[in-house]
Amino acid sequence: FGGKFIFRMENEDVPDVMTASYSEITNSNPDGQDMTLGEPRVRPNRFPYNLEGTVSMDGNMTHFIAEDLEHKIKLSSPISKSREDSRDSTPSGFQRPGSFLLPQDIDSNVLNDVEMEAQYLAASVDNLTENLCNLLHSISSITADNVEVYKNSVSKLTDCMDANIKNMYTIMAKTEEISNAIKPTKQLMNRIREIKRLVDMLENTL
Repeated sequence: FGGKFIFRMENEDVPDVMTASYSEITNSNPDGQDMTLGEPRVRPNRFPYNLEGTVSMDGNMTHFIAEDLEHKIKLSSPISKSREDSRDSTPSGFQRPGSFLLPQDIDSNVLNDVEMEAQYLAASVDNLTENLCNLLHSISSITADNVEVYKNSVSKLTDCMDANIKNMYTIMAKTEEISNAIKPTKQLMNRIREIKRLVDMLENTL
């Protein structure tokens, strides 16, 4: 209702307690003069006392528009007053948590300090990134060297194995040649045995 509140009263709905005061208001003369009994009673457009609002008449219905009723209710509320009294009586060390949220004076050097800290942080991040890149490069170079050494070792091991296999085949071939060369010696050994037998027989006859 935007700060205004409308009361609507009809004569039939007015309680008995309010009848006397309401009759006095409706029967009173705004100019302060009493009306005679023979004159018709006319309802005034406004109440005789100062009220912060507007009174209008519509037939048997009286309209009263109160100005800024919500603010007046807050001012006249005992709860709000007790809250204000308790807030005033509360020591500064025991203030409500909401009181800490009040805006305070902002130092003009805070933004400069924040900017300097941000610059320091950015420089630290740059140095960290550069050091990390250098470390990754060194690790990559070490890994490449290890791969190269492994490749060379595998290649040399393969060459050694090939050479050993070739030497083994060569030894086998030489052994076969030696076996073939030893075959005549077997016949020579048989002849030597025969000569020895004949010599023994000759000695026995003599």
